[in-house]
Amino acid sequence: MRFKVGDLLKFKEDSWWTQRDAVVPNSGGAASLGRFILVTDSLESSELFFYGRICGSDSNESHLWTSDQFDMVSAVPAGL
Repeated sequence: MRFKVGDLLKFKEDSWWTQRDAVVPNSGGAASLGRFILVTDSLESSELFFYGRICGSDSNESHLWTSDQFDMVSAVPAGL
């Protein structure tokens, strides 16, 4: 699934990130920080990869993620 800038995502329960943070508690991993990601940029050449920012993080950095690790929470309406 291709995500668009502004989409709000949630880590899947079986996501690698969620599983890792369950095994390594208090690791400060992405899933333990807040399980939501805001899409900040997309890669036109890929439907798998996108850039997103961890909601609730002190960092203003966007990270490269793979779409197969997330479920859509809220989509940007078409045409925006």
